Amino acid sequence: MKSAVLLINIKSYWHAGSGRGSGAVLDAVVHQDSQGLPVLPGRHIKGLLRDALMRAADWEWDNYSGLAERLFGEATENRTIDAAPPSSSCLRVSDATLPEDVMAWLVSESGRDLRTHLYQSLYMTAINHETGVAEDKSLRGIEVTVPLALSATISLVAGQQAPKNWQQKIAKVLPLIHAVGAHRTRGLGRAELHLQEIES
Repeated sequence: MKSAVLLINIKSYWHAGSGRGSGAVLDAVVHQDSQGLPVLPGRHIKGLLRDALMRAADWEWDNYSGLAERLFGEATENRTIDAAPPSSSCLRVSDATLPEDVMAWLVSESGRDLRTHLYQSLYMTAINHETGVAEDKSLRGIEVTVPLALSATISLVAGQQAPKNWQQKIAKVLPLIHAVGAHRTRGLGRAELHLQEIES
């Protein structure tokens, strides 16, 4: 099998950062496609999968040693400038998006006005633990997306070879991923992930 669908059921507000703000109102807005619809970038999903596979290897699960690098290539964040080129990834991960029929409706005349309801604003501030008063200039606003069900495709890179059981290996580590997007350790992006194999 050359591909599989990753189902991502997000159960709380989530923030897929775009690296941009919105003037004085919001410090961080979410990543959207050209139609203004929510997207969870494939590079983020790939990072979550790599981390889960590496944890399985660290915990000495059977046949997980080196699997993260074999499937998704060598991580680049710890490489030095004079290091050899990173190994190639044999799998690619698409952006996670809404179902096609839902997307089509949201960009139609009937659903266009409802797109703004996909997003909310959250505000947070730092509290001084001694005085119980908010720290000066610490108010921060971020845009979040409402809970949604998204899907992404994991597929074999042309010309690359992957272990025959790569879908089963990935499916086994998905319970290690509890959340997606930014601020996962602060309660955002709670999610359940499932892999659906595609017959080929």
